[in-house]
Parts: sequence; C-alpha cells; structure tokens
Amino acid sequence: MSTQGKQVPSEASSVDPDGTLKPSFDQFRRFWQSPEVERTLLCADIESNIAHVRMLGETSIVEKQVSAEVVAGLEQIRKEVASGLPVLQHDDIDIHSAIHRRLRDIVGNMANVVRIAKSHNDQIATDIRLWLRDVTVDIFELLIQVRYKLLQLAERDLDVVMPGYTHMQPAVPILLAHWWLANETRMGRDFSRLVDFYKRMNTLPLGACQLAGTTQPIDRQLVAKFLGFDSVMENSLDAVSDRDYLIEFASAASIIGVHLSQMSSELLLWSTQEFAFVRLPRSFVFRSQSMPQKRNPELLEILRSRPSVLNGRLSQFLNELKGLSVSYSQDLQECLPGLLDVVENVKFILELTDVLLPAFRFDTVRMQKLANADMTNAGHAIDYLIERDVPPDKAMKYVDQILDYCRERNKALPDLTLNEWIQFTPAFNDDIYNYVSLENAVDSRISYGGTGGVQVQESLLRAVERLNVDKAYMDSLAVKRLHCQG
Repeated sequence: MSTQGKQVPSEASSVDPDGTLKPSFDQFRRFWQSPEVERTLLCADIESNIAHVRMLGETSIVEKQVSAEVVAGLEQIRKEVASGLPVLQHDDIDIHSAIHRRLRDIVGNMANVVRIAKSHNDQIATDIRLWLRDVTVDIFELLIQVRYKLLQLAERDLDVVMPGYTHMQPAVPILLAHWWLANETRMGRDFSRLVDFYKRMNTLPLGACQLAGTTQPIDRQLVAKFLGFDSVMENSLDAVSDRDYLIEFASAASIIGVHLSQMSSELLLWSTQEFAFVRLPRSFVFRSQSMPQKRNPELLEILRSRPSVLNGRLSQFLNELKGLSVSYSQDLQECLPGLLDVVENVKFILELTDVLLPAFRFDTVRMQKLANADMTNAGHAIDYLIERDVPPDKAMKYVDQILDYCRERNKALPDLTLNEWIQFTPAFNDDIYNYVSLENAVDSRISYGGTGGVQVQESLLRAVERLNVDKAYMDSLAVKRLHCQG
C-alpha cells in the first residue's frame, strides 16, 4: 500500500489520542538547526563565554574564584574540542545548551554563571561575528595568494603581445601582462571590500541580552577587549537584530565570484581550437567518453559556473531579512546554513583559481601572429594620417580600403611595401612602419595605466606595493583568531 502523501510515524514519533502525529524532537531538530551549523559555531561560543565570565569576575558581579573556576572549565572544554572529542550530543537543543551541560559536568552548578547578563540572542549574534571574522582572514589569505600568482604571471608575460578585444572583436594590440594586471586589480578591490566589511563587522553585540540590555553593571568594553573586537554595538536592540554584515559578506563573495567567472570565461574562450591561445596540461582536463579526441576543460567550466551559488545565497539573505521587525526573530538564524554554503564555495573557487593559474600554457607565438593578422594596429594608421592633417573621415576611409586590400592578399599591415601604402594616399611615408609594428603600437600607449611596456612595468610595481600593504594588514589580524577547531 502506498504511503505517499501520508505522515508515517517513526519509532521516535508519538500519536495524540485524536490520532494527530506528534513529530519527534529529532525531526524538529533536523529542520530547525542542523548539527553542522551548531558545530561550526562551537569554538566561537566557547570563546565568547570565556570572555563574558572573565568580565563577570573583573566587575565583581560574581566572585573572582567562581569566575576563575568556570573559565577553567570552559578552557577544558576548548581543549576537548581541539583534541576531537564531541561536545554536541543527541539531546542538545543547540550548542549553547551543549556547552552548558558539559560545563555543569565539570564545575557543577557554577555553570549557571555563563547565563548571567546575556541571552541566546546576543550570544548567537556574537558567535556568528567571531566565526565569520576568522573566515574572513582565511579569504584574505586566499585572495593574497591568487593576487600573487597573477602578479607573477604579469611579470612573466611583460613582452607577450596579443589582440585586445572589445565587443568580442579585435580592437588594438595589448600586452598579456596588462590583462593579468586587470584581473589582479579586480582582486585587489575584492580585498578592499572585505577590509571595509571587516571593520563594520568587528563590533561586539554581547551584553545586549534579549534586546534591551541588562540590570547588571557589566563592562561590555572589557569583553570587546578580551575578544579582540574594535568597538561595542551601542544600541542593544540593533545589536541582536543586525545582520547587515551577512549581506555585505555575501555581496563581497558574489563579486569575487563574478570576477573569477569572467576571467575563467575568457580563458575558456581562449582554450578553444578557434583561438588556441591557451591550454591546460592533461592532468587538468577530462577526456570525453564518447569522443576520445576531445579534452574538456571542466575545471574552468566549474569556476565559471559555481559563483552562481553565491549570487543565489545573497538573494536568499536579502529576502529572509526583508520585512523583519527590528527585534530578535528565529528568522535571523535561518541564514546560517546558507552562510556556511557561501563560505565553502567562495573558498573553493579561490583555491581552484590558485591551483589553475600556474598550470596554463600560452601559445605566445600564435597570440602575436593573430594580433597582426587581425590588424589590431589599424587605428594607429588612422592616427598617423590625422597627425598629417588628413581629415578623420578620409583617414578612416583610406585605412578601410587598406584593410580590404590586406585581407584579399592575406597580408598584415607591416607586410605592405611603401608603394602599396602610397597608392591609397601620398600622405604615407617611411615612418608609417613605426606606427603599425605591433611593438610600437603597444608601446605608444603611454598614458597612465595604459598597455605600453613602460606603463605596464610601472603598474606592476605599484600592484606589488599594494599587495604588500594588504598582506601586512592581513597579518595584523591573525592574532585575533579563535584557539580551537570544531
């Protein structure tokens, strides 16, 4: 008999006298908050409890001896977690109750001290920030690694000329190093966005209690100092209900994903037989089962596609928080599984990028050949004529005719003889070759930030300086990290 559409009692379920199925605690627990989420916040919860209990002792809200014994019990739990012992058990409602249960095993009724002058609301808000602070430092490190690889590639390819494209059509010749630096610049902005986010996120909500503060004379600034927060959230109602930082983090992660997706999309295009600019070693591609002559760059395709998950989670967070009252609601915890997903995926795409970047093999000869064949230097011939007082419309007309002439004869502009140039207009002279040679065409872009060789070298030096500054900032944050692994 089919059970589809019916509630089937499990062994742990019970049935009311009227026949109504009463789901077990496990069933509620599974849909309410997953153990994975609780374990993620475990170390942060221990640290915030330690800081809070230390403060209670320092302010004489509890006896210093009691505070010291409870802190010692929490530090024992932290060591147990670090050694791999499970703290969260089957019947625990959440990680807060799990820690309180284990602490009671160690110090008895003194464990109740951890519940003085704080609530679940400000505790969870603090734990998320502590955990996300660590995660952000991890992402800082990954961004630094990827940017370093991009700068190495830019230095390697300072002399590689390639076609530059607009509207996916050959436009002007550029240096491959210029393209690498463009991607590093984007990653630098991603780092900067996370720095701004970190500053706003690194404020302490603990002490706001349910939403109105406490009657106890707590010292919130002292707790902030213990936990490495830069400041304290002033308004207690805002402290428990604010989740702006989750939206900011998801937005920053989404932009990182967009940048990596765009870069991988272009590299995928360049890896086609039609372009054949780049290829991956065989260990990085997958043989087609039905067409064995094909080698598919599936890792690049994953890198192009996976950021869509980040965009979806950002939309989820915005919709979950939209319309909530400015107070505490369980809705505020519904974003936690999605937050874990964002963290996992943004780390994954950065780690994948870090592995892929050094593996690419570029056909620099073909890139330069196509830069000539596509006559991306034609604009320089127009500039040449305009500088010699040929009206712009006539200059464009002459060069269009020259381009048709070259295509019919399978020639590049530098291949034309001076007589061939002159047959279109006598304004041309020997110095036209200085304009249409690829090297000169590239080096003539002398404006700040342009693709000229000197400008690219200077841009590379500035990028290295920015990277060193960002790395120093990141290193300064490492001292604030959590001390156990959940």
